[in-house]
Amino acid sequence: MIVVSRYAKQGYVSHVMHDFGSILKFAEEVFGLPSLGYADTRADDLLDCFDFSQPLRRFQPIGIKYDIEFFLHDVRPPLPPDDD
Repeated sequence: MIVVSRYAKQGYVSHVMHDFGSILKFAEEVFGLPSLGYADTRADDLLDCFDFSQPLRRFQPIGIKYDIEFFLHDVRPPLPPDDD
């Protein structure tokens, strides 16, 4: 997962085990919401990826190889998922 945020730690690589419920757990922690149940209860909250005390950084666009037209008109057959 790539964390994109003005509060994300720049150049940080997390070595914490996260899962799909981590995104929900993050929202619950940040906004003081109760747990919705199973997936978020056992998940990490992603907070190691953020530094809310740092000053906001300006948005920096990232160069891309393909533009939106490439993806909108892509006629290549779908490939199976990369599961390694």
